[in-house]
Amino acid sequence: MTILLGALGLFQCAAPAWALDPNVALVQLKHNRWIAEDGVPPGIYALAQTPDGFLWIGSDAGLHRFDGVRFELEPVSAGATGNEPVSALMVARNGDLWIGYQSGRAAVLRGHTLVDRSPPSSDRWIFRFVEDRTGAIWAMTGNTRHPLMRFSGDRWEHIGADWGFEANYAWSMAEAADGSLWLGDRKRTLALPPGQRRFRDAGIATVDAQGDNFGLGTDRAGRIWRSSAFSGTRRLPQAPGGAGELPNAPAVPVASAAHSYRTFLFDRDGALWGVTYSAGIYRIAQPQSLYAGGHPVEESFTAKEGLSSDRAQAILEDREGNIWVGTSAGLDRFRPANIRPATNVPSHSPFGYVLMAARDGTVYIADSDSLFRIAPGGAATRLLDGLKNPQALCEDEKGIVWLKTGDALFSGKQGRFERMPTPDKRRAALDCVATPDGKLWFSRVSGGLMRYEQGAWIESLADGPDGPLKIPALIAAPGGGLLAYMRSQGLMHLTSSTPRMLWPNADIPGGEVMVLYPIGKDVIVASLGGVARLREGKISLLRRQDAWLQGITGIVESQDGHLWLQSRAGIVRVPLEAFMRSFDNPLRPLEVEVMNFDDGLRAPPAPGYARNSAARGGDGRLWFLTTDGVAEILPTRLARNPVPPPVKIVGLVYGGRKIRDPGAASLPAGASRIEIDYTALSLAVPRRVRFRYRLEGVDDGWIDAGNRRQAIYTNLGPGNYRFHVIAANNDGVWNKEGATLAIKVPPTFVQSFWFKALMLGALALALWGLYALRLRYETARLRDRFDAQLAERNRIARDLHDTLLQGMQGTLLSFQALASKLPPDAVLRQQMERVLDRTQEAIREGRDRIHLLRDPAASTMDLSDYLRQYAQEMATDHQLLCDFSVPHPPRPLNFLAYEELRQIGREAITNACLHSKGTRLDILLEYGNTAVVLMVQDDGLGIAKDQISTERHWGMSGMHERASMIGARLSVTRRPGGGTEVRLSVRADRAYPAPGS
Repeated sequence: MTILLGALGLFQCAAPAWALDPNVALVQLKHNRWIAEDGVPPGIYALAQTPDGFLWIGSDAGLHRFDGVRFELEPVSAGATGNEPVSALMVARNGDLWIGYQSGRAAVLRGHTLVDRSPPSSDRWIFRFVEDRTGAIWAMTGNTRHPLMRFSGDRWEHIGADWGFEANYAWSMAEAADGSLWLGDRKRTLALPPGQRRFRDAGIATVDAQGDNFGLGTDRAGRIWRSSAFSGTRRLPQAPGGAGELPNAPAVPVASAAHSYRTFLFDRDGALWGVTYSAGIYRIAQPQSLYAGGHPVEESFTAKEGLSSDRAQAILEDREGNIWVGTSAGLDRFRPANIRPATNVPSHSPFGYVLMAARDGTVYIADSDSLFRIAPGGAATRLLDGLKNPQALCEDEKGIVWLKTGDALFSGKQGRFERMPTPDKRRAALDCVATPDGKLWFSRVSGGLMRYEQGAWIESLADGPDGPLKIPALIAAPGGGLLAYMRSQGLMHLTSSTPRMLWPNADIPGGEVMVLYPIGKDVIVASLGGVARLREGKISLLRRQDAWLQGITGIVESQDGHLWLQSRAGIVRVPLEAFMRSFDNPLRPLEVEVMNFDDGLRAPPAPGYARNSAARGGDGRLWFLTTDGVAEILPTRLARNPVPPPVKIVGLVYGGRKIRDPGAASLPAGASRIEIDYTALSLAVPRRVRFRYRLEGVDDGWIDAGNRRQAIYTNLGPGNYRFHVIAANNDGVWNKEGATLAIKVPPTFVQSFWFKALMLGALALALWGLYALRLRYETARLRDRFDAQLAERNRIARDLHDTLLQGMQGTLLSFQALASKLPPDAVLRQQMERVLDRTQEAIREGRDRIHLLRDPAASTMDLSDYLRQYAQEMATDHQLLCDFSVPHPPRPLNFLAYEELRQIGREAITNACLHSKGTRLDILLEYGNTAVVLMVQDDGLGIAKDQISTERHWGMSGMHERASMIGARLSVTRRPGGGTEVRLSVRADRAYPAPGS
């Protein structure tokens, strides 16, 4: 005997979510499926959803988790071998995931840890788990000696005769609101009252003597239901043997006798969903109506309708209200569809459809051979059949509906139609328009315009240069007459007078007008390439490049002030007033919602014969024509998903290694490229989930990632980073908290502080070396200059000695000879001897100067002694008090510095004695480690500001020139208390001889 293996996982969520409208047929819901080629594991037996939002799948291929996009195999641990087949899943109230294996083993996944919880005597499949309100876990197994077990207090207990259970098989279990447990063993329904340890027989007979794998479930009120392939679905009494449980108690009859091995659940709206072993799934939309005089029915959905397999084995309602079904061949999802196929209207029509809304709110739809009427709030009913290719529908001012087919003309009112007389010659129509003057106009398929009057066709438009003019779009103009688009001509206003061109064909984007839709006195003109507005005879293009404006085939207004456009992008919802204002201000943002195949649209738009493929009924429902049927939208009951998606970081890749579900990461030193995988657990429309992320420390703001689920960063430096990702569900509801990941990237040695300090020291050393080299170079260059100057001085000294001094010495001897001939007491002789003495002194001084020029060693003489002696002589001659101070021991100076300091000091002392008219002279000579400083001060009149830098006043220019030659700073200032200060500072490297020289 083949046994169905199923799992019932019902995830309760306190947050509100969208609902599956019980008034909508099962086939009208949005259905998606995943099969082997999509990566789904084969042979699904169990489904569950953990609090983090992941959908868990137990199958022949092991345990997988699904985020709506990726199927991931859960790593094996806790004694499992390979990808051990899973047969049961359940999420406990504490968030633990219980896993039952086909081998009879059991385990609990707690976080990332898998804990073994295998029953000691189980060696067969675990069918399902149930947690009661005490926290005990009940397991139903395939072991006929231990079919039912209970886990409590960290140990398993066999449930047998001492519990009042003597069967060798247990299939289903449910807990009632009062805490009682109900159990099905194929032949009996048992109940365990709260606090007791013995099951009681509920006294419900099994129809099939071979047994009945019926399902038990709990509705939203906590009442127990039983669903059987033989006796149908019904509610059980609140207590075993209670009143109302009679053999003929009402039940919802089964849709198919093949609906065996049942497992079911109640969704959040009270609808009952079940899976069967061989007949797909079933749904009872309003089972409670069975006890309120209603007649609920059991709907089926099988492989014929698109289910991945008729062998459905697991069912789950997720946190967003989606229904998931696991089958032997795949995974299926059912959710609300905002765009639904119209019921009772064929989904295929060889010649397309024609659509029209009458003023009384009735909608008329014609396919290739029938006419349907949809009254406000009602379903489609067939009015006429056997028609030959219906072509045009319109309503005149009296409320009469006109239908043109390929061979006849019908008129009707309130659902009653009659055939109107027409000429024998058939004429095919493309569209139909009734004007306020009572005239009925038809555009012809072959071209031209005709009017129907008293059983006759009247041609009403002259042919063009190439024959009859084809009119794909025609409406009654708001101001009277007709508004017609004539192919190859353009948009024209037709009146009794001459037709007027409004928009030449050459100016129309895309080259053809598809829809003309009046809004008040304006007309929306939709062409293949865009949209325009006709106002008071003037055309204004909507200068936007949005894809949803391309290829519009239908336009309609809803009662809530929105405009709906059917285009290549899908069905578009936009606020009407904002849309009309955008013609004048196209840059203004528009709140646009595009509905497409994810919202239930099953086929692209098809204009058919009616040039506007959209209409609104009196109940507010909107109708749209597609290539595969007619779609309806109820704007006041659009399904919205209010549940923000849980966000999770699922992977971190670096250097060829991947960390799964990282909590925090410390990467190896030098890691610079990372890939971060993240996801959002919104399972309704995963492709519409939007993400934003940022890496704090790298990104200045949020990165809009669209629906991409991976972030890549390169060239990361060492440091601490924080990755933050947030997400929005398919309806734009954001989870702004999101998920975060702390990432630490340690530095390599070359990125470390010590390496940087070492490099900084090396750089400083290199700069010091360069400085030393530069200093050596400058010193050598300066020495070369000194040597050149010395050579030049030697030459000058030789020339002076050999010429001037020798000549003066000869002249002096001649004057001495002459003087000696005069009497000793002669006045003239005395005068000549005084002149000769001064001349001899000048020759001696000149000889000393020449000696200095020729002997650089003479520059090592003590500068302080020279300046002290000179200052005292000058001060004595000019009656000044002199104070000469040398605070540090004198040091040798290089020749150039010595000479320039001596000359500048001599000049400063001379100026002070000759011109200051003071009474005191103070001199400071300081041999410092960083500089040599010479300062000369007097207490005289003080030098005038305009005389400091003039050449004719006391050699100022010469002093500055000498200072610049040795790179010294010279300042001559007027002292605040009177007098003048001359200050000269020479850097040590310029004043003292170089070491070793």
